[in-house]
Amino acid sequence: MAEASFVPLNLDIDQQRAFVRFFKNLPEKVASTVRFFNRTDYYTLHDDDAKLAGDFASKIVNYMGDSPKLSYVCLNKHQMESFARELLLVRQYRVEVYVKGHGKNNDWQVEYRGSPGNLTQFEGILFETVTIDSSNCVVGLKLGKNQTIALSNINTTDLTFEVCEFSDNECFTELEALLAQIGPKECIIPSGDSSEMSAIKTVLKRNNVLVAQVKRSDFNSEDIIQDLNRLLFFPNGVEKNAETLLEINLKDAMTCLQAVIHFLNLTGNESNFNQFRLKKLDAQRYLRIDNAALYALNIFPKPHFTDEGTPIFTQAPKSHSLIGILNHCVTPQGRRLLEQWIKQPQKDINIINERLDVVECFVKNAEMRSIINKEVLNKMPDLMMLSKKMSGKKAKLQDCYRLYQAINYLPSVINNLTKLSNISIKDMFVIPLSEFTRDMDKYQMMIESLLDLDLVDRCEFLVKSNVTPEIREVHRTKLNIEEKMQKLLKKAANQLDLEEGKSIKLESTLQHNYFFRITKKEEHALRQAKGFKIIDAVAGGVRFSNDSLERLNQEYSLINEKYEELQKEIVDDMLKVASEYADTVRSINMVLAELDLLAAFAVASVSAKIPYVRPILKPKEERILKLTKARHPCLEQQDQIDFIPNNVSFTPETTFYIITGPNMCGKSTYIRSIGVCALMAHIGCFVPCEYAELSVMDGILARVGADDCQLKGLSTFMLEMIETSSIIKTATENSLVIIDELGRGTSTYDGCGIAWAIAEHLSMEVKCFSLFATHFHKITRLADECSFVENLHVSAITAQDTITPLYQVKKGECDRSYGIHCAKIAEFPRDVLDAATQNLNQLEHQESMKFIKDFEMDIKKKVIEDGDVIIKEVLAKLKSVVAENGSVEEFLKNTKNQLSDSNNLFVKGLLN
Repeated sequence: MAEASFVPLNLDIDQQRAFVRFFKNLPEKVASTVRFFNRTDYYTLHDDDAKLAGDFASKIVNYMGDSPKLSYVCLNKHQMESFARELLLVRQYRVEVYVKGHGKNNDWQVEYRGSPGNLTQFEGILFETVTIDSSNCVVGLKLGKNQTIALSNINTTDLTFEVCEFSDNECFTELEALLAQIGPKECIIPSGDSSEMSAIKTVLKRNNVLVAQVKRSDFNSEDIIQDLNRLLFFPNGVEKNAETLLEINLKDAMTCLQAVIHFLNLTGNESNFNQFRLKKLDAQRYLRIDNAALYALNIFPKPHFTDEGTPIFTQAPKSHSLIGILNHCVTPQGRRLLEQWIKQPQKDINIINERLDVVECFVKNAEMRSIINKEVLNKMPDLMMLSKKMSGKKAKLQDCYRLYQAINYLPSVINNLTKLSNISIKDMFVIPLSEFTRDMDKYQMMIESLLDLDLVDRCEFLVKSNVTPEIREVHRTKLNIEEKMQKLLKKAANQLDLEEGKSIKLESTLQHNYFFRITKKEEHALRQAKGFKIIDAVAGGVRFSNDSLERLNQEYSLINEKYEELQKEIVDDMLKVASEYADTVRSINMVLAELDLLAAFAVASVSAKIPYVRPILKPKEERILKLTKARHPCLEQQDQIDFIPNNVSFTPETTFYIITGPNMCGKSTYIRSIGVCALMAHIGCFVPCEYAELSVMDGILARVGADDCQLKGLSTFMLEMIETSSIIKTATENSLVIIDELGRGTSTYDGCGIAWAIAEHLSMEVKCFSLFATHFHKITRLADECSFVENLHVSAITAQDTITPLYQVKKGECDRSYGIHCAKIAEFPRDVLDAATQNLNQLEHQESMKFIKDFEMDIKKKVIEDGDVIIKEVLAKLKSVVAENGSVEEFLKNTKNQLSDSNNLFVKGLLN
């Protein structure tokens, strides 16, 4: 319907007033919920939602009613689907779709509800033409006694239920780590409030999880067994009784699961029955990495935030995040698995090495890598979605054929992988795929015996004509109509003086049925002829028809409908049989996802500017992290950047590095590079180094950057204190801790004191591997007090108005500050620079350094230490003189004369 026909909405003024009254009386909603009104041929949005829709679709906002007026925007079906996809997947909004009932004029009811975590009712809208590249999860959570948390997670993409119960500390660091592993879009909590629940809501919002509060009565387990018996998948021969499952013993977690099942209304749709798997969620199984680290290390692109604090996940350039760099997957299931593996890095050295074996094999064999990546897997559909359709009884013959095609590709995959003669590839892929292919043999035979494969190229999915006498008779009629169409083709070819089957062809599509097509080169012949109607022009030529062909199309459509009616019972039986293979299809999907992902790791490894290398994994007891010429995978991929690599070497004897140096000279990049390389090794990927050897870790904890979080009620300093507190509470000797510029958001003395205390605790008490970048040069003295600590620095070359970073990390602390040089580059006023220089000279005792400023750092440090000893002795003598009421002036005069002959250049500078 054209927009011009909405005048306004084809409603008279009384109907407009009635709708305005109805709309104004709707329950209040938050700005991040958008309401659509389905008016059959189009959708309307009103008030603030109208402005959002108008901006998105470039539509003019109109008004209805008189006093008060109500704004509205109309969207057609395609525009509505695009806008709903934007709201749910990008802006993380909630969506409601109202449909008018059959009663009174304004009997509008909510037909669909969707949220970032609950896309079930919108899957048809969102993913009919767009693949699902990330899993959709909703968690339910409630707090027990003594900081005990019960949690359930429902993954509506992979069709899993997960439950767990665990104890947490007052900062809820265990919960935060678990949220990073799961990556939920939404969390359901019971209504009511307490200080603990307020703290939990803060944690959820800080991790970009939408919070929905529901009635406390929804958190019960009265119906959980009945619901699980319906929803859970039970293999053939297994009793359908959820009470026999061990997870049922987690009583509080079961109440959370019941709340989420109710929230998603899973039991209200029979297609969800016999679909889900239930398992216990083990947070300790994977390497610990929270969302602060995932964003700080550029693992995922950071979201932007609206004025209301809602995260917006826009498409970022691939080189801006690790997931973008590694995402060479050609299947949606592979892309989903990549996100899962990054959030859940492995701690099992055997699993990691098995993955590395496969990646190494693909790295070394370019031909096989290309075959798997470009010739086989890119033909595979999303088998998870097909499995859901089949087991949910929503599949069609077309879906059955797509699965048949996919299974036909498997022997080629198996044969190619077998040629590699790699034991890890054999165990991970060849053996299971061979078994699954055998399991699917009868399915393939069913399709070949019942589906008319000759018609598939014409987009017709029908059973074979010889199945029943009735179908055989209807098929003869179809062939008769097709013969008449061929005669029309011959007649049209003669009329247009074109060669039948070459210059002019008879073709069909679902949209237009049968039509003629000629090349654009021959279009002039068509325009001079009479009796033909042009349908459209496409890349392949001009499509057209005539009255006779249109009449035959109508006859053909009618006979096709009769054919489909006669085959319905057979098709239903086929679909019922197909649904029994859903579990095998799901297993094939997981194996192919792993194959796709490991092949993608190999592609990323060889396509980098400098190829990645295989890391050598050691048991955690060996405590080693040695990287030679490590690079940051994101930065080195960007154009016009020549990345300068650096080394790091952690051992049980050296566990803590303090890095100093000027801004913009590579401190943050250096420590991020180490963290990213460690993570890549733990997911089974090659790393951007010349050499990499590291022991298996239990966590990568990071506090990097200084982003304000005011929209979430947190200042820069408060946010870094929260994140650092989490690090202190969770770090062990097997963790890697990365801290950058801690303590900048408060006074210099407070900040330095806090930074020192944290560095001292991590180096002396926890003894974890730590990289600590700071501008507080005093902290470098920690290396004198603790043998585990070493100083590193980055340097730069300065001229009058320039500073040239060297980006090289060297041993020892930085010998000077470069802040005023940065101010010169930023073109500060001259009087401000002069005042800054004068104050700096006073603060740094510039005169005392005049004779040693060009010394090597170690020599300079020794001279200052010796000078300090002399000064302390003088002060002690002065204290005695004062205590004995002696002459202070005479003492100072004599002391100055004595010190003037001192060989210590630091003291000499002070006297000067």
